[in-house]
Amino acid sequence: MVDETVQFNSYQTYDFHPNTIASGNNYDSLSARYIKQAIQNEMRKKGYTQTEDAELWINFNVYVQDKLEVDTMPSMSLYYGFRRGYGVWGNYPLIQERIKQYTEGTLTIDLIDHKTNLLLWEAVAIGRVSSRTYDNLEFKINETVKLMFERLPSDAL
Repeated sequence: MVDETVQFNSYQTYDFHPNTIASGNNYDSLSARYIKQAIQNEMRKKGYTQTEDAELWINFNVYVQDKLEVDTMPSMSLYYGFRRGYGVWGNYPLIQERIKQYTEGTLTIDLIDHKTNLLLWEAVAIGRVSSRTYDNLEFKINETVKLMFERLPSDAL
């Protein structure tokens, strides 16, 4: 999602929104650090500089939730045997259900104008999360953030 009226090349600096900074009893998780590093890499590639007095704020959120997927398929049972002859007979149609449980993860990244506090650009990535995801978490986050930033408008630096 992008605000079509924004000239992204008029912005040169960024920093992370205060919501993304750990404070008090909160801490930066490994995934939060990996996300921040991946964003910093992509912003640097686009020509932006990180500074405390930034024109753009970056906010990100991660949501993880368990989901169920239910597939229904018609099937038929058959009877095979001898009954006054030889043959195959069909029974009543059956509905077979397959239920799969999985975890879905969503990452959102927002670019916000610091002065006006208006959302300028938002990218969303949704995917399945498994134990294999955590085996190489930093790599998967880097690849996901890279794909998300490919959608940043081309007039960005």
